[in-house]
Amino acid sequence: MDIRHKLYPYPVLSAFSDDYVDSQFISNVQVDKNIKEIVFTINILMDNKKLINLIEEEKAEYLIHIECSQTSYRAIFTTKEIEIVKNIPESKLNGKVAICSFIVAKEYLEEYTNDSFNEDYENTSFNIDRGSILAIGGQINVEITKEAEELSKIPSVFSILRRDTDENTCMKIEINSDKIKLWLSKKDFNNYISMANIPNFQPILHSILIVPALIYTFETLKSLGSNGMDEYDSYRWFKAFEKMFKKWNIKFDCEVLEKEGSYELAQKILDYPISRALVSLINIGVEDEEA
Repeated sequence: MDIRHKLYPYPVLSAFSDDYVDSQFISNVQVDKNIKEIVFTINILMDNKKLINLIEEEKAEYLIHIECSQTSYRAIFTTKEIEIVKNIPESKLNGKVAICSFIVAKEYLEEYTNDSFNEDYENTSFNIDRGSILAIGGQINVEITKEAEELSKIPSVFSILRRDTDENTCMKIEINSDKIKLWLSKKDFNNYISMANIPNFQPILHSILIVPALIYTFETLKSLGSNGMDEYDSYRWFKAFEKMFKKWNIKFDCEVLEKEGSYELAQKILDYPISRALVSLINIGVEDEEA
């Protein structure tokens, strides 16, 4: 669902109306990925005393609505807590996911009034039906992007690490361990951490970090020849690549690296992240314009 501005027959606390003064109700959403699950952590900020009291007295409650139009998934749940954690199977979400928050009446509220009503409603009370919306915390849209199966959990094959330098140095790549290690300067690493758990940024990060690392890895293997590849075939990342290539009915060896080209293979193994990165940048720009 998309929250649309509408008129109510009684005051409703929201960012797009002046029915209330000196009050706010907003929600923040953090999105994380677990194994086969998307974890939504929703934190609510609400400072209207009357509404807080109604929730504590179980006469009202927070209602969270999560919907993915692409998969037709929809979930509605209620709570009195200001922090809500909801785990949803990754298979049920893809593309845009809308998270909306409300406060709704749990029972009939007779002659409801609030000290924070706009002066237009001074000395006025309202009868509120059960289930009616008392406050709207807004809508947050996130983009859920599904990655290629074996590399969907980047930490399982790659490690993003911080170098002990503040200098603006190049990324360093190491492939002689179970994980391919990407070493970033302190500044770059901190910037990476600030974006790592934001779904919209995943394909962008893959394009600027993981694609170059894959190209470096494939080029290194290609330069060593068939016998040299044996030096790495016991590593976890090598086995993950073998497994993915096997699904394509291709043997992961020097011949395919020579034939296909490292750049093309790097994009294919990550399900063409450059195209998805461009879409994400457009989506981020649209959201900034709407904000």
